[in-house]
Amino acid sequence: MIFEKIDFKFDIVQLQNTVVDIERKFQPANQNDNFNGWSVLSSNGSYLDGWQKAHYLLDPKINPSEKNNMREALVKNFSEYTIETEICKDYLAEVIKQVRHLNLNPYRARIICLNAGAESVWHVDEKADNYCVRLHIPIKTNVGCVFETESQSDHMAADGSGYFVYVNRLHRVVNRGTDKRYHLVMNVLDQKGLTQYHSTDYFQNTVKQK
Repeated sequence: MIFEKIDFKFDIVQLQNTVVDIERKFQPANQNDNFNGWSVLSSNGSYLDGWQKAHYLLDPKINPSEKNNMREALVKNFSEYTIETEICKDYLAEVIKQVRHLNLNPYRARIICLNAGAESVWHVDEKADNYCVRLHIPIKTNVGCVFETESQSDHMAADGSGYFVYVNRLHRVVNRGTDKRYHLVMNVLDQKGLTQYHSTDYFQNTVKQK
């Protein structure tokens, strides 16, 4: 199982209209030539904050000195990224409010754009024995967009659903389509058992024991 989809829904039309408006008003932060976006929750209230290139430390093509510079830049814990930015308004603010109301404690929320034909490097976002779950809400996508692990790949449809995924395992995202892929992505902490397979208790009792 790559992801877990739960029952609650978000208004996909409002999210799509929000992306159009944000793109018109705000220049995106660039992670690299094919991967960019806007922070909804950051550490300092700026939509440009929170785009550190942490997982590129795993890329063998990057020389050691550049990796050292990257490590020195990563001085904050992602759990500090809870301040609403200038784009966290109107329906986006409602989404964050809804996720908080579900007791999922969202942080480092971002609208992420992956260009057509692009892919991320294979990477992990946390050590395997540390709980690290992200909620993906696809906004605009195509069937060529998949989330891949070493053994599986699957597509997340933009139908208003939220998808919970572990990112403390080797994974990447790929866009084999001809259109850009936009997801609202945030780290979450399910301590109340909203999910069946992505709660902190399930992780401690099942996943971490493997």
